[in-house]
Amino acid sequence: MTQMTVTNTCEIINNAIVAHFVLGHQLRAAAIEENRSLPVRLYKNAEKCGLGKLITFLKENDQMDARAKEVDALHIDLHDAACGVAALIATGHFDAAIDELATGYYADAAAALTKALSHWKMEVA
Repeated sequence: MTQMTVTNTCEIINNAIVAHFVLGHQLRAAAIEENRSLPVRLYKNAEKCGLGKLITFLKENDQMDARAKEVDALHIDLHDAACGVAALIATGHFDAAIDELATGYYADAAAALTKALSHWKMEVA
């Protein structure tokens, strides 16, 4: 990521909203299908996705403002929650995973991240 512009920052934020929405649906599908073969530890790594790479770029270039710091913390929380849900699924606790996705910490983390990303996009644009 060599150059950041308003356009590609907004695109990364849009993609992050969609990607993290899809993550929840993938976890839900795995729980419903009782698919225990999830790569649990991979869900914890928040630096690998596009949003994580944007945050890393901002940190390396001393461009972290208050909103970026908020998004970073919420993003890490969401990946931690996703890892927890994946662990529930991998250990056969499918109903608990579905509950967590619907009304638990994962649901709260996803909503908070989406809200912060939406605000950040409006501030950047």
